Parts: sequence; structure tokens; C-alpha cells
Amino acid sequence: MQSLEPTAFEIAAAATGLGVFAVGAGVIVYALGSFLLMGPHTSARRLGVSLRELFREVAFASVTQPLLPLFYFVGRRMDGFAFRGGAGGSVPVVFVHGYMQNRVGFLGLARALTRAGHGPLFGFNYPWFSSLANNAARLDRFVASVCEETGSAAVDLVCHSMGGLVAMEMMRAEAQRGRLKVRRCVTIATPHAGIAWRGPLLGFGATDLRRGSKLLEAHAGYKVAVPCLSIYSSHDNIVHPKETSQLVLRGGRDVEVDAVAHLAILFSPMVARHVTDFLAEPATGAADPV
Repeated sequence: MQSLEPTAFEIAAAATGLGVFAVGAGVIVYALGSFLLMGPHTSARRLGVSLRELFREVAFASVTQPLLPLFYFVGRRMDGFAFRGGAGGSVPVVFVHGYMQNRVGFLGLARALTRAGHGPLFGFNYPWFSSLANNAARLDRFVASVCEETGSAAVDLVCHSMGGLVAMEMMRAEAQRGRLKVRRCVTIATPHAGIAWRGPLLGFGATDLRRGSKLLEAHAGYKVAVPCLSIYSSHDNIVHPKETSQLVLRGGRDVEVDAVAHLAILFSPMVARHVTDFLAEPATGAADPV
């Protein structure tokens, strides 16, 4: 008589199916909810544009989020994911991810930067639920290890969302010590003045993310010590209003891109061009230590 007990393969298949369903449902809830909540904080736009960007956000989230667990274990080098590399540069690039993410979000930019001759490329993973100050100290140690490994005096930072605040806190602490290991810094979709969301958030770092936090008030008085570029979207479904991402009053440079969502912005060819062009600019003097 044939056994009615499920086989190991059937159990694994069912678990995989449930996992795929859970990820898909989570992505859709995230995208729809965040697009609705950003309405009061952004300018009106055509329905067709909103639907197109919603689809792009769902598509990129559906590709990257299932890979999150894998990218906690793969090596910290990102050059290997470029598929077709360039000659490589002389300044290492360190990617710093955002809230509830890891370095998987930089797959598109890693490819663009490698093709443009930047690198070597490194991805920094950190416990996003910890405080920004603790993660800034972790980033400082990571950057020091990259400098030791490559023989470079400094690195370029390319950061997304909360990762930009981690980088700013690290550079603020470094500036107080008088020793900078950062040549240039790019922040993408980073809420430099804090997020408007007042609902629940997970982790100690969430307190620092909120508008009016003590740490962000300290950042507001910090004039950037190295060339910094802030790239942000006119319709970011997580970080809004757009003015919260601006750095110009602190000595940075601002670039606004039109109608790109929070995760999809990392895969925008226009954003990639802004990043590669900024990193390729000639040294401006004392602020460029390499």
C-alpha cells in the first residue's frame, strides 16, 4: 500500500512555495502601502507614471529581496557580480546599504561602476537594527580593513538610504579626530533631515532615522569635510519630502532625479551615470586625500 506521508521533496517544494508567496505578498504590500502614504508629501503626477514606477519597484524588489539571505554569506567583494569588468581604478569603493537591506541592492551599481573603471568594489553589511553610532564604528573598521588590503589611503563611499546616515556619522567622528579615510561620498535616497513616518519601526537605528532625533540634529550642524553628492528622487515612496535628502546647505551637492522609487533608484541608469561621473571628477584639493 502506497504511503500517504509526504516525501522530503514534497515538503521542500511546499515550503519553497510558501516562501515565494510570502515574499511576493510582502513586496506587494510594501509597494502599495508606501506609494499611498507618500501622496501627501509629493507633487501630483499622471496615473500612468505612478503605475509604471510602482511596477518597477515591485519588479526590482521581487528580484533582490529573495537574495537577501544569500548576500549575508557571499564574500564582501562586489566586482565579481559585474559579469563584464573594466580595468579597475585606484580608489576602492565601499557600498553601504540601507534599512532592512544588505549589499544585494548594489548589484546594478556594481556592474555600472566596474564598467566605468571604478573599484575595487566592496559591500559592507551591518546590523541595521543597531544604532547609527555603533554601525558607524563598524563601517570605520571595515574601511580601515579595505585600506589595509588594497594599500589605498582612502575609499569612496556609495550609500543607500540609512547607509548614508551611517556614513555621515562615521565621517563626522573622523573629522573630529582629524583623520579622514574617505575621499568622496555619494548618498542615494538618504533622509539627511529624517523621515516623516511616525508609525512603528524596528531597531535602535529607527530612533535615529526620525526627523528631530538628537543624532540628526547633530548632523545638521556638520559641514561635510569631503566632496559629497546626494542623489534623491522627486517621488521616493519611503524618503519624502524630497527636501529631507538635500545636502547643499551643509556643503554637499544635490541631484534630483524624476519619479524613481526607493529601491528602483539603485538600478536607474541615470543615477549610475551621476555616481560614476562624480567619482571620476579630478581631485579638488585638500578634501580629496588620494
